[in-house]
Amino acid sequence: MYLSARSNNLSTQKIEVPQNRKLLLFVFDLNDFMCLTCLDSFLTFCNSIPPHILEENTWGILTIESAIKTSGLKDSVKIARTKLRGFMLANRIKFPIFIDEYQIFRQFEKKGTAILLFDGTNNILKEYVFPLSKNQIGEIQEIVSGF
Repeated sequence: MYLSARSNNLSTQKIEVPQNRKLLLFVFDLNDFMCLTCLDSFLTFCNSIPPHILEENTWGILTIESAIKTSGLKDSVKIARTKLRGFMLANRIKFPIFIDEYQIFRQFEKKGTAILLFDGTNNILKEYVFPLSKNQIGEIQEIVSGF
């Protein structure tokens, strides 16, 4: 499933997340996965997380700032939706991914694909940038085991 994040709708459209719910948030650009090490790290990590956590406590944000600079907003969103659909099907991604149409998460594009962990009060616990080390994977797994 994919959705477009619209900054002008955030004040009128509420996304309700229960107060005690923890969240694992991926922020990525599909271009990051042209690096096979990063793609392998991402897929290995996703496969190491229990399916119920991926389905219930995980969201993704697809940034498209670099594509917008090349193709313009309208074409970039259309292309991103097509690529995202194929990426999700090919890699059996079960969590929802929002397309960052209005570049709310553009600051992460420079860092690369990242995972943000939020605690039950929706405060960030940690940020990790791919590719992940074994120690980082272990730390994340320990945190999400409490989900």
